[in-house]
Amino acid sequence: MTNSTGTTNGKVRSALVIGGGIAGPVTAMALQRAGIEATVFEAYDGPADEVGGGMGLAPNGFQAFDAIGVGDAIRAVSTEMNGIVLQSWNGKRLAEFGTLPGIDPTRFVIRAELFRTLREAAGERGVTTVYGRRIVDASEDADGVTAHFENGSTATADVLIGADGLRSTVRG
Repeated sequence: MTNSTGTTNGKVRSALVIGGGIAGPVTAMALQRAGIEATVFEAYDGPADEVGGGMGLAPNGFQAFDAIGVGDAIRAVSTEMNGIVLQSWNGKRLAEFGTLPGIDPTRFVIRAELFRTLREAAGERGVTTVYGRRIVDASEDADGVTAHFENGSTATADVLIGADGLRSTVRG
């Protein structure tokens, strides 16, 4: 029996993850842990290993990374931040935050290092990333959902997940 999401007996077995940045590989690895085969589709022709600045990763973010088995790899490419100072545009100190007792510190990571580490971890686990596939539309039928890409190709799975950023085509 097939339900309205195209899954047999309500069991999701496959997923299309649109967006190969940070959220895409994380989502695919989490789905894989749940027994769902996920393929990541990225609009750009290759990985963005040299793109972006830095960011802070909070302890709850590391709980999520640990849940999919990549926390230690990300700790290896990040640095503890024992405090944060917020300043206005003219240098006036607005606030200062330290690390709370009993809570792991926030960590700083260069975005390109985070992305590379996640992409490599996903690849090591057998997650496929297909580059050069910009989604333009999606359709749903009894077989699941089909993503239609700018180059004319398509891909079908039980579910479609948008990890394609602020200007998400999937959200539309």
